[in-house]
Amino acid sequence: MNSVTTGSIRRLLTTFLILFLIISGVAAYVQISNQVFFNGPVLAHGTYDGRTCPPYDAPIRGTIYDRNGVKLAWTVQDSKAKSCGYRRQYDPRVASSGLAPLLGYYSTRYGTAGVEDAFNDALAGIQHGETLADITDKLLHRPRHGQDIRLTIDINLQVAASNAYDNAYLPKSAVSSCQPDGSNPPGSMVVEDPHTGEILAMVSKPSFDPNQIDNTGYFQQLQADPGLPLLNRPAQGLYVPGSTFKTLTLLAALDSGSASLDQTFTRDEAIAYVVNGEHINWDGYNAGEWQSGRYVATFPMPLIDGYAYSDNVIFARQAVATGANTWLSYLRRYGITTPGTHVNPIPFDAPYKQSSGFNAIDSNGQPQDFNVNLLAESGFGQGQLLISPLTMTEITSSIAADGMLFSPHVLLGGDTSSQQVISQTAAAGVRKAMWAVVDHGTGATYPNPTGGPQLLDSPAQEGGKSGTGQGDEANPQSWWISLAPDDQYPNGGNSAKLVITVMKEHSGDGGCQAWVADSAYRFAMDHHIAPFG
Repeated sequence: MNSVTTGSIRRLLTTFLILFLIISGVAAYVQISNQVFFNGPVLAHGTYDGRTCPPYDAPIRGTIYDRNGVKLAWTVQDSKAKSCGYRRQYDPRVASSGLAPLLGYYSTRYGTAGVEDAFNDALAGIQHGETLADITDKLLHRPRHGQDIRLTIDINLQVAASNAYDNAYLPKSAVSSCQPDGSNPPGSMVVEDPHTGEILAMVSKPSFDPNQIDNTGYFQQLQADPGLPLLNRPAQGLYVPGSTFKTLTLLAALDSGSASLDQTFTRDEAIAYVVNGEHINWDGYNAGEWQSGRYVATFPMPLIDGYAYSDNVIFARQAVATGANTWLSYLRRYGITTPGTHVNPIPFDAPYKQSSGFNAIDSNGQPQDFNVNLLAESGFGQGQLLISPLTMTEITSSIAADGMLFSPHVLLGGDTSSQQVISQTAAAGVRKAMWAVVDHGTGATYPNPTGGPQLLDSPAQEGGKSGTGQGDEANPQSWWISLAPDDQYPNGGNSAKLVITVMKEHSGDGGCQAWVADSAYRFAMDHHIAPFG
């Protein structure tokens, strides 16, 4: 045997000996430390359960940040029972500010929800085919990490919006038609940049604490809660929109050319309407509203004042005059379903439900047509409409952005697609009408909860529309849609920076919530929060 062969055999034996020693060392480490790799999950008689936990070499879940880099959700090591070696941790403000129903939760026992679910592949580091780096990290037992994501949410504005929801409303002690004193009803609040579609705050009440999801009995408690804390009401709740939907009727009339803001209605035309045997009345006026005091309705009444005073009769007439086909076509532009026609929803990158214009099947189980009575009722926000706060936000955003509708999104740098849904002229006309609401309409009649100036004099220069959605329940849904600043106020102004929708369940007149939005606008202005920054 020559020296070359002898040397090769010696090197081969040395290599096998080294591998044997490495394997023996790993086996000893596993035996002694009860872990697969350094800082890995505990195995025998430990907390790692291969039946429910991710694979031991799965990536550590990525971090979720707000738009300014504040951590909202991240992964930490935890040796507690059933934690799989790691657990998800959430900023306490996620629960207290009503952000949890949007952000969701991550649990090895109950899965994922909300943003945690919508972006699960990125956060979990799920690849379609392994990269060389993945294979190398696995072989070397190096920790791998899922992708971090940054949201459009501003946690400071989120907290301020939540506080406004809880504290800036008008109670019954101030106005008899508002929510009960000391109550905190379920509901929603959305703050959006209308020029980008970025959602800066999304409040859903009641909320929950995602840090407790895996605690014994907590998840079952949430599922059984009649307040539905797991439901993200702004995007997944569907409600009767009430008079806020007069905004859709107005923009359809202006954009289609079937009406103008200065078109007038006689007193008889404004207070009563009979359509196909159905009587529609302006109940508020007939009960004495707008007939005395500081704000008095005059006739002939222009369409803009019919919007400001929220006259159901005028908007029932206007919907019928616009025509069902035209009116329904504007619903479809905002992703609202109309049976018999396929309607793509306005995309949103977190879980949501599509709004609907009317039912496909009537109460007798028969296919239903959109008849003139349903058109008249829907024209002032009743009928069979089921609309989400997110949809109302998009309608308002298109008005604020001169007719452009940007896809709403919560992933920073996400979908920025847009489309022109109404003309600039029609959008400006609706903004003028929204200012009239604050100047002398339903937004002008509710006092400042703090005793300060009227809404008309707020530095936010907010324009809006109230809504009182009458459903089967005794107490109506309370809506306020708005934009600020409204460039149609006297002496001109800047284009709208933000859009805010407030919706509280069973809480009285929508105008009671105007000050909730005003508080959030002023916080954004005072703290130079984008786009005020």
